Amino acid sequence: MTARLQFARKHAGVRTVPFVDDARAMAIMLASARSNWSELYRGLPVSLLGAVPVSLVYMPTYELSKSAINGFSQHLLPASQVASVVTGVVSSSVRVPISVVKARLQTCVYATSSDAVMAALAGGWRGLYAGWPASCVLDVTYALVQFTALEQFRSLGLGLSGGRPLTAAEDSLIGFLTGAVTAVCTEPLDVIRLRLQTQQRGEGKVDFGYNGLVDGFAKLARQEGVLALWRGILPRLLLKSVGSAIWYTAYRCSRRYLDDSGIRA
Repeated sequence: MTARLQFARKHAGVRTVPFVDDARAMAIMLASARSNWSELYRGLPVSLLGAVPVSLVYMPTYELSKSAINGFSQHLLPASQVASVVTGVVSSSVRVPISVVKARLQTCVYATSSDAVMAALAGGWRGLYAGWPASCVLDVTYALVQFTALEQFRSLGLGLSGGRPLTAAEDSLIGFLTGAVTAVCTEPLDVIRLRLQTQQRGEGKVDFGYNGLVDGFAKLARQEGVLALWRGILPRLLLKSVGSAIWYTAYRCSRRYLDDSGIRA
């Protein structure tokens, strides 16, 4: 749903009310999908496949980078923020090919993943990295906001708890709030990123006419209004907040298990 809402153009002069417009569009999508629920899961196999390599590099890159920076700079550099930048660059390099194929499937540009891959490769391997600069900026920004918010919420939680270890429910709340904040802050970047990855030149194809991230921001704001940058925020907010709650709770539980087992994580 998020991808289709972000992909859809808003006519000039039509007022955009992000959450309200999203709720209406989601209701219409759900109603129209009653006869074919599989349409709501377009790109799911690709998403599941892509989740494996991204998961393998995301947190390990952050933890290793942060540890290295702390040991090297003696706290002269903001370790969390620098590690977030490194994490964003590394994860975007792994994520982008999967993201390109998934975006084109979910927006119905192509019917099958093989069609999407072959079309992307028609002009060489770089086709799988369409919109990579925007994706890199998105991933770096996402990681910066996410880990900064995560540490702030965790510090707040530890302060309110009197220093005792946080429970799984409290970790879940921290993850939920972190996901919500991160989703709202990075939604404009995600909209432009998706449109850059799905636009194609040529007759009969969808072409937003964006020539990069900055140009995309300027044209979307001018043609559809600034609030259109938050199209699709409702489903993405739900996905990221709930997903972040699950992710962070699982991560903290794993860390506690490893610590209790005497294994250094």
